[in-house]
Amino acid sequence: MPSTQEIIERMHRLQAERNLAFAPLASVMSQREEIEKEIADLRDQLEKRLAELEAPYKTAYSGAVSGGWSVEELATLGAPEPPRRGRPKRGRSTAAKKDTEANSPGPSPSDPGTEIPGQTDTESPKVEQPVSA
Repeated sequence: MPSTQEIIERMHRLQAERNLAFAPLASVMSQREEIEKEIADLRDQLEKRLAELEAPYKTAYSGAVSGGWSVEELATLGAPEPPRRGRPKRGRSTAAKKDTEANSPGPSPSDPGTEIPGQTDTESPKVEQPVSA
């Protein structure tokens, strides 16, 4: 049976081999981290440059439209309409509309208790189809 000292020495050798095996991975991880930081910095710089072109693009686009080009023609040529910035239009939300409709007076034709003139309980409502000419 090996002595305690031999077991500890073996453990240190195994650990040293493992450390050597990890060293290249640690190096590559460090390089990747640096590149990811460069990418983030470049992205920030490019987004800033693009934002600086937003106002001149809107001006040039408006000039093209004023000069006779239609929005559709410009889109066909690869010039998309500039994004509209500003306040969103204030309208009623879908939930508010549904709430209003739910609280509106009077039964709807789909309610089972709704009586349709000229219809018996066993008949279903008839829908007239438009006649095409």
